[in-house]
Amino acid sequence: MKAARAVLETNWNGTFTKPAPSLYPHQWNWDAGFIAIGNAHYNMDRAEAELRHLFSAQWANGLLPQIVFGDDPQARYFPGPDFWQAERSPDAPKSPRTSGITMPPVHGFVLWRIYEIAEDKNRARAFLREMYPKVLNLHRYLYQYRDPQEEGLVYIRHPWEGGTDNSPIWDSALQRMDISQLEIPSYERKDLQNPQSAKHRPTNADYDRYVYLVDLFRRNDYDDKAIFEQCPFLIQDPLFNGVLAWSNECLIQIGGMLGEDVSEAIQWDEHTKYAMNEKLWDEERGIYNAYDLRNEELIPVHTSSGLMPLCGDVPTQEQAEKMLLALEGPMFGGTRDDIYLCPTYSLLAEDIDFKKYWRGPVWINMNWLLYHGLLRYNMEEMAERVRQHSLELLEKHGIFEYFDPRKTVEVEAACGTHTFSWSAALCIDLLGEGNL
Repeated sequence: MKAARAVLETNWNGTFTKPAPSLYPHQWNWDAGFIAIGNAHYNMDRAEAELRHLFSAQWANGLLPQIVFGDDPQARYFPGPDFWQAERSPDAPKSPRTSGITMPPVHGFVLWRIYEIAEDKNRARAFLREMYPKVLNLHRYLYQYRDPQEEGLVYIRHPWEGGTDNSPIWDSALQRMDISQLEIPSYERKDLQNPQSAKHRPTNADYDRYVYLVDLFRRNDYDDKAIFEQCPFLIQDPLFNGVLAWSNECLIQIGGMLGEDVSEAIQWDEHTKYAMNEKLWDEERGIYNAYDLRNEELIPVHTSSGLMPLCGDVPTQEQAEKMLLALEGPMFGGTRDDIYLCPTYSLLAEDIDFKKYWRGPVWINMNWLLYHGLLRYNMEEMAERVRQHSLELLEKHGIFEYFDPRKTVEVEAACGTHTFSWSAALCIDLLGEGNL
């Protein structure tokens, strides 16, 4: 606990918490949510400040940006605000400067978790009243602009919006983008500072496609309708929509407590859960797939994202039992003694890479979501296994970004950047859970 708190203290810059000291020098959207949960255990002022700063950058149309840029002149990050040119949109705030995409909408359940942790419930309710309309506007944006067919499923338009940048889920859609035929603006990556971890990052070909999409957005002045018509990458992701379902539920709880009309959120909640089960559920494998909206096809690529609807109470109990079997079985190795839960890619995949970002390693935030999802279905034994594996990795290897899931690997088992804020914050919360 002491080491985790020290990470959050070190990465606090007086205004927000950086995800990591140098690699991620600004404020990231879903990072801020997880970080606020950790801070709430010992510094409620900072937990509230984290979310206030994030939502100070909310666009007029409700979009909550993926990055809120700080004003540190030494911060080196690409793409920065000059590349995003978010000011092209009439909806973007003049200050602070932001990116032009969003991230998984964790904020509804983050608010509820902060309320659960809070000792001063009157103060916590006042904070909920302040933040509730802002989170409601974010959800309204998603359903209004990212669900044009009114299915109840929202799409992401960039891998960075999914939070799982180079996930194998995106491969087929990205590879359809022939970079030899695309006009890609010149750029210089800033994420390859550490030669050891550079090989674990997305490839240059990945980045070319990421940059092309950003350029498409800014050329269209971030107009959602125009982007929907032109964007080659439109994916309905089970992680994003599962998180949305959980946050919808929490908005219903918060709104009910505050005496608000929650009928809109109830409709969202019911619609999304129904649509996920009708469209994304894979009965044979016991997991949820993503759907490529542009090419109108399911993406049968099995990653831990397909387990995340558990946290949003999306599956029935029968479906959840099948998901548990998938988690326990050869796909994720849940009962193996030589594997830490939960690898982000199926262990059966020929192209799994145990150290490459979102293509195999264990991420603490995904384990935290999975842990809470399993508890919702009274799967306490597996939930505790996920919690213990997470804490063991952090204690053994340090507060890193992600981890090689193989227990036999000792050298370079900790991957990515060190002193990573959401790993620290969720370590604090998981330790708190064990003491409840």
